[in-house]
Amino acid sequence: MYPERPIDFAARKINTSVKNLREGLDPDILAYWYKRVEDKSIELVPAHLKDKIRFEQDRILWMKFNMDVSKRAVPYVMQVIEEYIPMMPYSTGLYFRKVQEILTNEMNKDLR
Repeated sequence: MYPERPIDFAARKINTSVKNLREGLDPDILAYWYKRVEDKSIELVPAHLKDKIRFEQDRILWMKFNMDVSKRAVPYVMQVIEEYIPMMPYSTGLYFRKVQEILTNEMNKDLR
């Protein structure tokens, strides 16, 4: 009735989970979501801030992105990230939560 032993079933589930987590942190997937966040943020910001949002992937460290965002545009970027996180793979969502945290810390640093 059950073609596999319980240990094989558990090993397959763990293997699948690890594979999914790893795929979510693929540099191409991160670049895709950064591009979506950048495009949507540019759509939302007022006209005078459209050229103040730019994300660029590092050419050596592929999982690193340089963000050039005006302080006035940060709330729009944060809003778009929050909107897109439910659509992202789990580990990509965690990555962008960290991006939100870094943006918040940078904004708070200027208030001190």
